[in-house]
Amino acid sequence: MTSHETKARKSWLLSFGDLVTLLICFFIMTLVLNKGDVKQVHQWIDGQIERSYQKMEQALAAEQLSGVSLSRDNEGILITINTPDAFESAKTQPSATLSLLLKRIAQQLPQLPIIQVPQTYPQLIQSMQAAGLSWHTDIIVEGHTDNDAISANSPLRNNWQLSALRAQAVMMMLQQESQLAPEGFTVAGKGEFAPLIDNNTPEHKAQNRRIQIRINAALLKSTPKG
Repeated sequence: MTSHETKARKSWLLSFGDLVTLLICFFIMTLVLNKGDVKQVHQWIDGQIERSYQKMEQALAAEQLSGVSLSRDNEGILITINTPDAFESAKTQPSATLSLLLKRIAQQLPQLPIIQVPQTYPQLIQSMQAAGLSWHTDIIVEGHTDNDAISANSPLRNNWQLSALRAQAVMMMLQQESQLAPEGFTVAGKGEFAPLIDNNTPEHKAQNRRIQIRINAALLKSTPKG
C-alpha cells in the first residue's frame, strides 16, 4: 500500500469516527431530553462550550493576535481585547488596528461548535422544540473605560455612554463580518465600574480600557406564540 493510500485510509477513518461521535451525542441527548435529566443536559451544553473554547484558543494562537486574550469561566468564553490604540481618546469608532482584530475574531465565530449546534444536530433541535425548549447562543460585547472624566466639550455625557457606544460599534462590526443573526448579539456599557485593577496609574488605566466579548449558550423555555 502506497503512502498516499495509507493517508487516505486514515482520513476516512477519522471522518467516520467523527460521524459516530455525533450520532452517539444525538442519541444520548434525545434520551436525556425525554427523561428530563437537567443535570445531563447542562453537562452536554458545557461540553459544547468547552469544545468551542478549545477551537477559539487554537484559532487565536494560530493568528498570533497582539492584545487579545482568551479565558473561560462559569459564564462561558471570554475574549478580552486590550490594545492601546483600539480607540482614539473619547471616540467611539474602532481604530484600524481594532477593526483588523475584530475581523479576525469574527471569522472564527461561525465555526464554533455552540454556534453550529442547529446545523450539526438538526434532529436534536427538533427534539428540544418538542420538549418546549430552544437552543440559544449569546455574544455579549462589553465596553470598559478608565475613570478619567469626559471632557466638558464632548457630546458624550459620561464614561457609561462612551463604553456603551464603543461596545455597540464593536458588536455591529462582529455581526457584519460574521454574518450571524443580529438577535444573537447583545451590548453592555460598563463604564468605569468594572475595573480589572485600581485606576491609580496610567498603566492601570490602560489595562481597564478594554473590550470584552463573552460567548455562551443555553437551553431556554420556548415562548408560546400568540
